[in-house]
Amino acid sequence: MSGIVIDHVPGRCWPLHPQPSEWEGLETWVRRIADTYGVSYDAFLKRALGRTGRGARDLDRISEAELARLSAGTGMPVERMREMLPAMIWARVNELQGGLLTEDGSKAVDELRVTMRRAARRRNAYATADAGRLARQNWEIYRA
Repeated sequence: MSGIVIDHVPGRCWPLHPQPSEWEGLETWVRRIADTYGVSYDAFLKRALGRTGRGARDLDRISEAELARLSAGTGMPVERMREMLPAMIWARVNELQGGLLTEDGSKAVDELRVTMRRAARRRNAYATADAGRLARQNWEIYRA
């Protein structure tokens, strides 16, 4: 990790933590934080949140303890981070589509839906790749 320490010190936020945009998803925001520190997403998840193994990249299923740790490091309230989960973003989008949107707004919502679907497919592909990598590692260990 290039010597960068991303540990929680009680009562102190991490020195670098960009604020999320209004409609930004939790995964995208965490990826931006990792990028700010110059580390990979996987390395940040492991070091900052203790997430490893299959499904570590999928923040749709983040635990309350992990949200609390992320909140402590960034100063962002846990409730705000919950609003950044895809299910909550979809709920907000569905509320907007109740008739308050202009034609341009409806097009933007449709684009958002496509983007979020792509992100979900990417997470599934990563999980499959992680499983394959772990299986190959285990095969090498047990084969020897």
